[in-house]
Amino acid sequence: MAALAHLFHLKKVCKKIHSKEYYFVEQSLCELETKETKMVKTGSIPIIVETTDILEVESPVSEAH
Repeated sequence: MAALAHLFHLKKVCKKIHSKEYYFVEQSLCELETKETKMVKTGSIPIIVETTDILEVESPVSEAH
């Protein structure tokens, strides 16, 4: 009987998780639509800039020739 109650509880938790996921997806879509609407109204196009960080490492060994 305890296993059945535990299974029922897990199903409820699973439904809540799916509901939250759906909510977050809906919220993200609304935010994207809002951003697109603002871009269309202002006529601005976002510029994507990619940067790379290059780390230079000096060798502790001296080059003596």
